[in-house]
Amino acid sequence: MSDAFTREPSWAPRLFPPAARAPRAVQTARMFLDPQGYAGSLRRRFGPVFSLRTSPYRGALVCAAGAAVNRAVLTDHARFEGGDAAALLAPAVGAGSLICTPPPRHLGHRKLLLPSFHGTRITGWTERVRELVQASLPGLLSGDGVAVRPWAQRLTLDVILRVVLGLEDPARVAAFRHALNSFVGTGNLAVLFLPKPLQRDLGPLSPGGRFHRLRAAVRDLTREEIGTRRAAPDRAHRDDVLSLLLDARDEHGAGLDDAQLLDELTGLVLAGYETTATTIAWTLHLLAHHPAARDDLIADLDSGSDRLLKATVNESARLRPAVHHAMRTAVHDTELGGHPVPRHAFVAALFSLTHLDPELWPEPGAFRPERHLGTAPVPYSLTPFGGGVRRCIGVSLAQLETETVLREILAAAVPEPAGPLEPARLVSVTIVPARGGRIRLRGRRSHRPD
Repeated sequence: MSDAFTREPSWAPRLFPPAARAPRAVQTARMFLDPQGYAGSLRRRFGPVFSLRTSPYRGALVCAAGAAVNRAVLTDHARFEGGDAAALLAPAVGAGSLICTPPPRHLGHRKLLLPSFHGTRITGWTERVRELVQASLPGLLSGDGVAVRPWAQRLTLDVILRVVLGLEDPARVAAFRHALNSFVGTGNLAVLFLPKPLQRDLGPLSPGGRFHRLRAAVRDLTREEIGTRRAAPDRAHRDDVLSLLLDARDEHGAGLDDAQLLDELTGLVLAGYETTATTIAWTLHLLAHHPAARDDLIADLDSGSDRLLKATVNESARLRPAVHHAMRTAVHDTELGGHPVPRHAFVAALFSLTHLDPELWPEPGAFRPERHLGTAPVPYSLTPFGGGVRRCIGVSLAQLETETVLREILAAAVPEPAGPLEPARLVSVTIVPARGGRIRLRGRRSHRPD
């Protein structure tokens, strides 16, 4: 576990914003079972800044919910920085990953990686993503009541493997898929929240031992791919992220060595598909349960417009953001929203709660895509991809995937409910539909607007 956990101040109510008195185990369970509902009840009780006592944090977790405090946590790097909090993930992605690098090194890494995810490269990936969606659609359209999230996870992983790593050989794709699915499978990444001694490899039956073996399988495959690509004669003509990063140089002319590339690619792959898959699942699930919004979107897409498509994705990300929060640590004793925050305290910007603030979003529980047409939202009131210098670097690719999936599915079928609207559950930092976002897809020929 990160040293930041051992430095965290002990729980002392006078040092933290107000908190509920419920036992730590109760608060932890309520956050995982009803992340927006429970946190929302605390916000109504205590205001936009409050504390939680929840595992794995020894003391209290300071929570911020509101545009102003959201902005402070995400952008005021003199008071709140991301290195210590992100270091929790270092055993999984590597300490050199953009996810884990502290300032000021983080900004240099970001500048090196960012060009690979912007400009004409995104346009060039569109047809590749569309082909993958088309190839996977039969598996979604054939069922009578299908959980979208597992389907979307398979799809977005394949997109990442082809766009980020540039894999083309089906055998290599299958090997990576198996290794990654095992590594991020249920329970394995929970090792990151165990005390540091239990994260070690204590034998084949130990959680730490299994974690390290599965991690090694992913990194060995990635290391092999780096070596193969360095020697590839056609590398200069490829547009995958790995090939581009091999030639990337900073302002001093320095590039990434193999160890740095390994960490960066591991972070990009692991972070790049779960959240996008969850966004796709929530959007289709919400459309199935809101037929008026669904039919308006289908009609708009049929007319050749994407005006409502982007608004619908924004509304889904507002109501059910894939990422629940972003974590920072207090650099020194400070304050937030008029409350004291001690040095080394963990501070969470709760996106999912800011997105439901009635002062920012009238009727916040309603699914209304049209609210995103016209006037831009208040700054830092809508942050599904985070904000500041640690904003998700793969935003453009995630948006491309989500919009392409919706276009292709809605051209072929109409999502309808396959049961009640599913509650949200918290898995790590991801808000997921409790049953995978089950929907029923009806062919367009039989569809008539309600």
